[in-house]
Amino acid sequence: MSKTSLQQQITVRALPSKVWRVLTSSEYTNQHLHDGVIICDWMEGSAIQLIPNKEEAIQPLQVGEVLETLPGLLLKFSFREGNTSTYIVTTFELIVASDGVDLKIKCEGFTATQQEYLIRVQQTNLLLQKIKWLAEYS
Repeated sequence: MSKTSLQQQITVRALPSKVWRVLTSSEYTNQHLHDGVIICDWMEGSAIQLIPNKEEAIQPLQVGEVLETLPGLLLKFSFREGNTSTYIVTTFELIVASDGVDLKIKCEGFTATQQEYLIRVQQTNLLLQKIKWLAEYS
């Protein structure tokens, strides 16, 4: 049976404004979101563009779109998966907690076997760990 979504959460011991900056500032998104340079203002309806190789001066590729933004609370966007025509919808939700921010991620719109799903879960966990580290220690 194939899987089509996943959801994970991590507690980040940082201010919500710092977590939001890690999610939306190019100085951070280029470190955790994708290989290459991400160009986006993270406003609702904006295109997400990618320059795949930092050394090459090529035209940015449109790889997604910002679907919904509630600054400091919610960021929802689509992102093309590799060289396919499949777009994965990713939602980050920030919930203020007593010891920082509970950061939830939900990814939807993919089709994966059980083994592929487990790999996605590991990749998503690594993404959350990287965001946590950037928010807490940079």
